[in-house]
Amino acid sequence: METILKVYIYRDGATPVFHNPSLKRIYASEGWFMKLMEENKQFVTKDPDRAHLLFYLPYSAHQLEVALYVPESHDLKPLSIFLSDYVNKIAAKYPFWNRTHGSDHFLVACHDWGPYTVTRHKELARNTIKALCNADPSERIFIAGRDVSLPETTIREPRRPLRYLGGNRVSLRPILAFFAGGMHGKVRRLFFSIGVVKKTKT
Repeated sequence: METILKVYIYRDGATPVFHNPSLKRIYASEGWFMKLMEENKQFVTKDPDRAHLLFYLPYSAHQLEVALYVPESHDLKPLSIFLSDYVNKIAAKYPFWNRTHGSDHFLVACHDWGPYTVTRHKELARNTIKALCNADPSERIFIAGRDVSLPETTIREPRRPLRYLGGNRVSLRPILAFFAGGMHGKVRRLFFSIGVVKKTKT
């Protein structure tokens, strides 16, 4: 499969929300995925008719938050409306979304709000394969068996991304997991209650 799999990346979408992710700090996983995918010559095809399985929606949930969220408003609707409009434009311009209702499309989102950005578009929420750092099935957006949990990795220096990674061997680590942001979902509350998770500032 690795020798034949081809993925098409939509070129549509203006920066910074599309094609220009952050490559540092706690949301870097989505950024590095996008960067490495868009630079890839083995799996990526510029001809959508050659794509075997997947079409990549190259947006950054973090950049969407930076561009559209009004601080202290607690209103995530503008983010999900923006992404819904983007998918509708893709569906109107290309035949690929409509023939599978988005089931052969995927997105990668590492921001806490990544799952909520898909909620205004039913096909995007139900059918699209989502690689999420916030992979909490109790929120009914991440679907186990179809969606993928993406590890969240803090990158301090984009020019040397592997620097500062590592740490103690597993048996010497007192923290099982960490998260940034709010206390939403059942999983975070459970981990916090048994003392194996650490909350960090964003």
